[in-house]
Amino acid sequence: MRLTFVCPDCGSRLPVAAADAPDAVACGRCGRTLALSVSEKLRADTEVDRCPVCEGGDFYVRKDFNPQLGLTVIVLGALVSAGFYWYGMDLIAYGVLGAAALVDLVVYRRLRDLTVCYRCHAEFRGAYRRTAPFFDLHTADELELEWARRLGKR
Repeated sequence: MRLTFVCPDCGSRLPVAAADAPDAVACGRCGRTLALSVSEKLRADTEVDRCPVCEGGDFYVRKDFNPQLGLTVIVLGALVSAGFYWYGMDLIAYGVLGAAALVDLVVYRRLRDLTVCYRCHAEFRGAYRRTAPFFDLHTADELELEWARRLGKR
């Protein structure tokens, strides 16, 4: 299993392999050290049972898809389409929009799921069985605030 942690100070992403994860990982950007407590289920890539950073048990599943990349494809498609529309080529303009949306959808559907911690936004990638539910905004609001308070940021 591959783990990606988010530094609470600078927001850098810190990738770690769960099988040989250390007791602590230092951020290369700001120098903050994050203590890790990786469970045996995480090391064996069987289940995401507990977050190694915040030690929470609340997770959600999402696609391993960069939202900025998806938005970029759609915006570029819209800009190219607007150019064709400006010159009165309506059919081509709609075709470009449809093609951009189709490319975005095909890429999105081919990607795998990953599990994310609600509190610290740690990401878990691997062959384990996905048991977490999909994202819930109410749960995220409550648990992110709890994590921020624990870090002394609120």
